[in-house]
Amino acid sequence: MRPLLLTLMLCTCWQAPTVQAETLSLKQALTLGMQYNFDLRVTGLDVERADAGILGEEGRFDVTAELGLGVSRSETPAASALITDELLTTKEERAEAALSKLFASGLQTRLSLNGVRSDADILADRLDPAYRTYLLLDFTQPLLKDLGTNINTTSLQLAQTRQQQAALGYLGQAQQLAAEIERAYLNLAQADEEYRYATLARDLAKELLDGNQRKFDAGLVPISEVNEASSAMAGREESMLLVQQQVTLARNHLLELIDHGEAQLPVDWQVELPKLKPTASADLAAALRTGFEQRPDLRQARLEITARKLALVYAKNQRLPRLDLEASLGLNGLAGEGVSGSRYDGDWQNSVNSALDQDGNSWSAGLRFTMPLQNRAAKAQYLDAAAQDKQSLYRLRSDEVSADAEIRAAHALLKLGRERLAVAHRYAALAQTTLDQETRRLQEGLSNTFRVLTFQDALVTARTREVAAQTDYSRAEVALAQAMGTNLERYNIIAALPHQGAKP
Repeated sequence: MRPLLLTLMLCTCWQAPTVQAETLSLKQALTLGMQYNFDLRVTGLDVERADAGILGEEGRFDVTAELGLGVSRSETPAASALITDELLTTKEERAEAALSKLFASGLQTRLSLNGVRSDADILADRLDPAYRTYLLLDFTQPLLKDLGTNINTTSLQLAQTRQQQAALGYLGQAQQLAAEIERAYLNLAQADEEYRYATLARDLAKELLDGNQRKFDAGLVPISEVNEASSAMAGREESMLLVQQQVTLARNHLLELIDHGEAQLPVDWQVELPKLKPTASADLAAALRTGFEQRPDLRQARLEITARKLALVYAKNQRLPRLDLEASLGLNGLAGEGVSGSRYDGDWQNSVNSALDQDGNSWSAGLRFTMPLQNRAAKAQYLDAAAQDKQSLYRLRSDEVSADAEIRAAHALLKLGRERLAVAHRYAALAQTTLDQETRRLQEGLSNTFRVLTFQDALVTARTREVAAQTDYSRAEVALAQAMGTNLERYNIIAALPHQGAKP
């Protein structure tokens, strides 16, 4: 069977090695991960190994060719008047060519052509040397144990099932990697935004410090106003450094997932917070239905049930006794050097012609019955197969329960995330309005540094929570799509599964 390639068809015109823009979009990051992640490549090779397993099982039904050559010589003491010497010397040269094949029905056949040249010191031999040719067809057909195509192709069917499971395993690994990349990208985008707001907080404190310094120089405010603004700026600079550490960690984690030394990203690449278009969440019943149909782990579990059923049927057959029909058909011919005018006078070629003329033939047929008296090995195999069959059913049910809970939880988080995002927008807008009002009051001499710093902190906190709400909503979308098994389709990335039954 030809190796089946499990590929990712990336529906995007962007190519990783030629990244030019400094901004790395989320879809580009996903594309990089699908192309270069080593863990995904390792899982992809499981499909090739499964292909090799199918090829190996198909090989059980290949035609086998045999070729044998041999020479023998023996000397045996003899006192017969038909022997010229006291020792009987016999020489033989043998050659055999044969073809054998096992059929899916269980039939085993062997077609062989044998040639023998013999030379013996016996006066009674009319031909010396003599050439004999045998054409034999032997076959054995099981009648109970190992009877039938389904039984004899069980290993092949299991190998094909394993191939489909390997392909689904690759799909599941790709979906998991995509979800990890999305979360890592969102973490970095959130950290970048938080750093931007930490910088804004530092700049606001510096602006307030500069204003207070000018007022102090003019004798309008006491030195405490300057010191308070200066302390706030120092604290906010420290916050900037802490957020910068988070940016570095998040950036390195994203790189670990998408760049394994081949992506050729520019040194100054950056990410952007994905734009949200909150829409009504998918119906829960539809989400559950989609998840149960498309999740690779559930599809793998169903295939495992199929595999266990095949193994159970095979194990049940193996408990039967063996009853084989054995038969053989043969043609043989003779030629040699001896009596002049004999119809058998000639060489090996003449013995072949003699066999084809059916000068000699043979046949045999019979039944052979075999059965272990206790048959414990077959019984144990059946009991084990029955237990594994039940285990596969329980595992599927367990996976379905987990999938149901995962989809329901992700669906609920998405709904709550939409509400939280709306509140965060309002909170940020109110914080901005309040700060603007308090800043005007400070300019009019109706407020003080402490109040302005407090409202600045409130604005930065509101903006930071707004970013957190936005990224958490995106994470909830990722979680629901992953739980449904559709997170690759969101970005037009399709994992192509191999076609069962492809031939070399």
